[in-house]
Amino acid sequence: MNSSASASDKPRSPGRLIRFAIISIAIVALCVWMIFPPLETLRFQKYTVASTQPLSLPLVSLPDVGSRPILAFSADGQLAAYLSKRADGVDGELETQITVIDLQTGTPTAGPLAVANSRTPPHLNFSRDGNVLAAAGATEVRVWDLRDSREITTIAVPDVRLQSRRFVAVNSDGTLIATSVQEPDGDPGLWVFGCETGQPLIKMERTSGTANDDRFVFHPTQNQLIGAADSDTADTHLCVWDVQSGKVIQEIVSREDCQTLAFAFDPGGDHLAVAMYHASREYYPYATTIFDLETWAPVTKIDNGNYVFWLAISPDGNHVSLVDGSGEASLWSTTSGIRLQNFQLGLPSATAFSGDGGALRLLTNSDDQSDSAEIVTLRVAE
Repeated sequence: MNSSASASDKPRSPGRLIRFAIISIAIVALCVWMIFPPLETLRFQKYTVASTQPLSLPLVSLPDVGSRPILAFSADGQLAAYLSKRADGVDGELETQITVIDLQTGTPTAGPLAVANSRTPPHLNFSRDGNVLAAAGATEVRVWDLRDSREITTIAVPDVRLQSRRFVAVNSDGTLIATSVQEPDGDPGLWVFGCETGQPLIKMERTSGTANDDRFVFHPTQNQLIGAADSDTADTHLCVWDVQSGKVIQEIVSREDCQTLAFAFDPGGDHLAVAMYHASREYYPYATTIFDLETWAPVTKIDNGNYVFWLAISPDGNHVSLVDGSGEASLWSTTSGIRLQNFQLGLPSATAFSGDGGALRLLTNSDDQSDSAEIVTLRVAE
């Protein structure tokens, strides 16, 4: 009889047991993470439809998006301005106008505001205080004071190039606007104009390659403009300009080629969400990044996977609503970057949060109704 024990009968050392326990715990944790949703998702209270408000308005073909209504929400989600049509009263022809309504009551608060027919889809933008509205078309930019429906100025600009759309941004108090300008024999550029005078004040540097295609926005509290700027290479970078000098004072994203698609500030003005297309990325080129406005450091990155053309951040800063080119609206966490809810409510084209209770608003339309849309108000389920 062999008195020596086999190797398999020998007791395992404490080190081997500890390694085995750690590996086992890691495998179990991975399985739980893959099977069960994150705790944040389990705690999240979903939004449900509370009301709908029908609108009569034409659909306009937007590049990379398709037929959508033209509408803008104010920063506090209380007002909506949208492109509509009316008979001119002479020969029955339809004229283009802008209607501004209070979303709480559904009643008009300004206008109607007359605008010229444009070869390209007009772009609408409110000042952050909601008192000023600007509309940019192919050959002009018009600005109104919504408190008395007074047209402040009309700025004539050279026609934008084919396949481009002119964008406009209004600063917080409605005293400045920014828009793209390209003289017939010159390079395009991003210019800032005074609203009261309609006169050009200064051109932002390094914008000849980005002015016609990229979005831009004024800083909520500083005399700064944020958008895409040219670089020494063929790439474009997310940058900050000093409006007084027109100089780039900060490169927020400097190591990637990025096109800016949409912007949204949180109500406190502490964070900025930017939807971008990163041409240098092989995978997930469409992404939304939330930046700290004091340090410009990225806080959260969301790989949304599609062309985003509208953003809104909730009043508590915890959620961001995205509307993308695939015809989908979704809600994401601003802390973890995970998707919390999808909305199947037709074809969305704009989104906002209201400050009174944090209601979520979505503008939607359907393919089979070419002259109507509706604003859907959603609230957290009780």
